[in-house]
Amino acid sequence: MQKKIITFLLLILTNNILAQSSFFRDTSINVIENNIAFKNAWASGINSAQFNEIDLDVDGNKDIVIFDRTGNKLLPFIKKNNQYVFAPNYRSSFPDLHDWVILADYNCDGKNDIYTYSTGGVAIYKNTSITSLSFSLVTDLVMSDYGGPSPINIYISAVDIPAVSDIDYDGDLDILTFKITGGFVEYHKNLAMETTGNCDTVIFELNESCWGKFYEGLNTYTLNCQNCQCPPIISHPNAKQKHAGSTLLAIDIDNDQDKDIILGDVSFNNLNLLINGGDNQNADMISVDSLFPSNHLNTIPANLEIFPAAYYLDLTNDGVKDLIVTSNSENNSSNFTSCWLFNNTGTNTNLDLNYTQNNFLQDEMIDLGSGSYPTFFDYNNDGLLDLVVGNYGYHQSGGNPISSLALFENTGTIDVPEFTLIDRDWQNISSINLNINLNIPALNLYPSFGDIDGDSDKDMILGDANGKLHLFENTGSTPASFVLAEVEYKGIDVGYFASPQLIDLNRDGLLDLIIGEQSGTINYCENTGSLNNPVFDTIITNFGGIDIESNIISSGFSTPKFYDNNGTYELYSGSFTGQTYVYDNIDNNLLGNFDSLTILNFNEGGKNIIAIEDINNDQKPDLLIGNFSGGLSFFSSDSVIIINSNPTDINNFNIYPNPTQRFITIENNHFGELRIKNTLGQTVLKINKETEKITLDLKDFKSGFYLIEINNYSSKIIVQ
Repeated sequence: MQKKIITFLLLILTNNILAQSSFFRDTSINVIENNIAFKNAWASGINSAQFNEIDLDVDGNKDIVIFDRTGNKLLPFIKKNNQYVFAPNYRSSFPDLHDWVILADYNCDGKNDIYTYSTGGVAIYKNTSITSLSFSLVTDLVMSDYGGPSPINIYISAVDIPAVSDIDYDGDLDILTFKITGGFVEYHKNLAMETTGNCDTVIFELNESCWGKFYEGLNTYTLNCQNCQCPPIISHPNAKQKHAGSTLLAIDIDNDQDKDIILGDVSFNNLNLLINGGDNQNADMISVDSLFPSNHLNTIPANLEIFPAAYYLDLTNDGVKDLIVTSNSENNSSNFTSCWLFNNTGTNTNLDLNYTQNNFLQDEMIDLGSGSYPTFFDYNNDGLLDLVVGNYGYHQSGGNPISSLALFENTGTIDVPEFTLIDRDWQNISSINLNINLNIPALNLYPSFGDIDGDSDKDMILGDANGKLHLFENTGSTPASFVLAEVEYKGIDVGYFASPQLIDLNRDGLLDLIIGEQSGTINYCENTGSLNNPVFDTIITNFGGIDIESNIISSGFSTPKFYDNNGTYELYSGSFTGQTYVYDNIDNNLLGNFDSLTILNFNEGGKNIIAIEDINNDQKPDLLIGNFSGGLSFFSSDSVIIINSNPTDINNFNIYPNPTQRFITIENNHFGELRIKNTLGQTVLKINKETEKITLDLKDFKSGFYLIEINNYSSKIIVQ
């Protein structure tokens, strides 16, 4: 029997042969700010979004997919009741994608396919969906006839966004991209219709080397470049750096049956609209509007700090395409206000754009700017684990990001947690000059808590971007309050991006220091002092023989978290690529090499960080994952309990999709009474399972968390 792979269910090996822990995505936990619940709290944040349309659930309606080039992360959203519902289970249907993604229908079958970056060019994946979303590779590198002896790949930079559009109005999709030397736009004409009479083939030729007869400098344009010859361009006085990237969107904005260009530049914060005064066979850009879209009709100009990109799709669910402007900068975007929505109250051919908001969808999720570094800490001593999250910083125009700590109070119960974001600058750390060399606040605050001075309350140590640590002593009040005790604590310096954890690793009753760093190695500082007087005078580098992702990149960004799992330490570490590495063989082996247990790919984005605790009182660990896009994702633990002694049956409990919106399929080789219970333990559905595979309709279920039981097996599901 063929089994569907459930990507959200990631098994972790343990030493218990009768129970195997697993983690699955849980979006049921409420998160509230200013008395308003986030609609998609755990959607993991957005920094550098690329917006596209596609039918995810194959219901005939277009949903949206956001590709965040910060961490190469996909965020699928289903349109449901005129709202967007985060649907990460569709991620597994997409191939591995990086740098840029455009979804467009290359073969004219009504289903959007994938155009994506591939080795200095573009790859195409065909949408093969019938009853569920799927893709197959058409070509890993699109070639074009440049007039030479053989075709070569269409060059597209990893930092550019090309235009994929029917430029000549013949029914197939062409490609506009900047020349490898920059300045001029190449027009690669799709010859599918001319050659075969249909779209379902990939045949390109270089039609024009300077399409539109314009040359782009640093946000400056020379028009009427006949025969690709232009007078010299004088550099713009506000240029920040040499041209290194541009974004292109080709749409007919003036309804004259030819494509105009909306263009963003890596060095500037505005969009430029270039109007095509020619036709769809001979483009000729005759004017430049540098305040776009303020002149179409009554709105404000786009003003993103760096490298704006424009996308044209229906986001307001009225059947008319809107304009959304985002930042294409991977590491220096406007982070939590980087999705500017301009609602089109006109038509697709007669635009009337109206600025709506600068944080579209970002305001519906936890988004703490760039970077999110979570740790659990009961700040008010009520027995419930609260959440403190550091960050790299909130973007500030013309200045350094503002790094701070966010406090999420657990306002739920011991069994059903709920978090309320009550302070985005907890303890006012953003105003303290921890960088004593420059006398400015520190960047990249990474918190850890523990009673380091033996006074029965937990103190706070912060790591920063410069590899330093800073000690804040707990004043002993409730709720907790801290005062700065020592800048650059004990003179410890691990290089860059210190990620500390206070934990008694050698089990001698004293808290030791574990510190990750940018290079990917881990540092161990044993506490050789006393309960009231800690001493960290020795650092073991390359602790455990670990060098995160050294075979991939020199900067692995280790973020170690040790977890005591029933008396045995396990080590979890995030990484630059976003994978989570798990190690064991730690106890009684602190001078040796740890064993690699498994690699967990949760697909939550790069530079990820793990917080691990049991927060729902089920005696099993839960995972919270932060990433460099500033959001959070929650994964609840589960276990398939086997009363008999045959552990091979553990893989025969498949449930999909999970989360679900209505229908759910249960596939295993167990028969008998099947019950579904709510969080109160009440049975809300009871049936007799007589076949290996059954599909249930949960249309009457309220959104939330449920438990499925059959015989001695149980598993959790989420209804959205």
